[in-house]
Amino acid sequence: MGTLRGRIVVAFVALGLATLLGLGGGLFLVLRDLHAEAATARLADTLGPLVVAARQRLLAGTPPREVLQAFRDEIGQTDLRVLLIGADGQVIVPFGDSLPTDLLDLETGDRRGELTRGTFTVAPGERYVYIAATLRTAPAARVRALVVALPDQSARLALQDLLRALPIVALVLVGVGAPLAWLLARSVRGPLRRLDEASGTLARGELPAPLPVEGPREVQEVTAAFNAMTAEVARSRRAQADLVANVRHDLRTPLTVIGGFAAALADGTATGDDARRAAGAIAEETARLERLVEELGALADLDARAELRVEQLDAVALAREAAARFEATAAASGQVVEARVPETPIPLAADRGALERILGNLVENALAAAPAPDGHAWIEAAGGGADVVLSVADDGPGIPPAALPRVFERFYRGDPARSGRGSGLGLAIVAELAHAHGGRPFAENLPGGGARVGVRLPPGGPAGAATTAR
Repeated sequence: MGTLRGRIVVAFVALGLATLLGLGGGLFLVLRDLHAEAATARLADTLGPLVVAARQRLLAGTPPREVLQAFRDEIGQTDLRVLLIGADGQVIVPFGDSLPTDLLDLETGDRRGELTRGTFTVAPGERYVYIAATLRTAPAARVRALVVALPDQSARLALQDLLRALPIVALVLVGVGAPLAWLLARSVRGPLRRLDEASGTLARGELPAPLPVEGPREVQEVTAAFNAMTAEVARSRRAQADLVANVRHDLRTPLTVIGGFAAALADGTATGDDARRAAGAIAEETARLERLVEELGALADLDARAELRVEQLDAVALAREAAARFEATAAASGQVVEARVPETPIPLAADRGALERILGNLVENALAAAPAPDGHAWIEAAGGGADVVLSVADDGPGIPPAALPRVFERFYRGDPARSGRGSGLGLAIVAELAHAHGGRPFAENLPGGGARVGVRLPPGGPAGAATTAR
């Protein structure tokens, strides 16, 4: 029974047996009570008049033994138990085997007319039905009641009825349960079999088609999770392919430049000023390659979920430090970088190195878009709400509306004013670092021209991250 289908069948069989036992037990009690009620009714109908007549004779003063002897002669049954119960509850004159009268409570019986009827149990499995006539007005105060009891056969009769009914009930349960078990096993086994086949396909390195989400809710959840996983694997493979293609493209140009100028220097074609220009171009392209390698390494660390070293920082101080760091670079091209921040600190729990990279990439993005000379980039910090906002605004031409949703994609160069000869990874790194902190990036055009690009970060830091003291 190691298969799912076998376990479902066993579960249904066990459930059916439990249902059958519970139903049988309840049905037995109902049938027993019905048979007991019928037996007391028959006893009252058959012997009730004789009991009432005997009661009248007792009330008339006839000696009890004489009354009981006459009663015995009239009924002629040896399995009856006939008792005269005294006022103290003791048997005065028994007929047949005596019964423990402390088990007989006449007050709880079902009184109908001059007779009381009911059942009582002497010992486990020994039950009686009875009818009784009370003599509360008897001249002899010592006589209380005349009781006639008969062994109760209701349990045996109920069991017989039950044994006749159980096969029918069992057949009904099997007839209903077997198709249900088969349908349930099929509804579960089909999706699981397809899931197993798709898992094997994925294990072989192939991408399976999305599976239909069907079957029980739990199976649907597993199937939906598998589809999401395969979609993520497909996305990751596409990203890897795009990465290889983009890196190859980004490497081709600098390598071509470096190779050409290196050959010119090697064969003596470039001399004097030309040699110096060639060396400068080689140095520039080498720096570009180093930057590309650095950014690829940063993305690899982010993809590997490198641990953040979270500490308490001041967003205002970070913005001012970034402005000072890029002041000379901007001045070289006739541009200005300024920190536009409040005077009061803005506390923020974050990784210092990550925020410095975020601000650095944002400033480089703004300077690439701002006019040169006379362009401006403003580093901004704001707090007081649900998020701390770090952003850089520029006075460039803005971002084309079609490019706004994609500026944070890897290697995206939809905005020529901002991409220039960059790798197309700067804003992608900003987005990844923002997400690693539990935040999100944003980009928007400004009403008067230019654009603002930044991140919104939770002031308390990433969820679950421990904060280290500075």
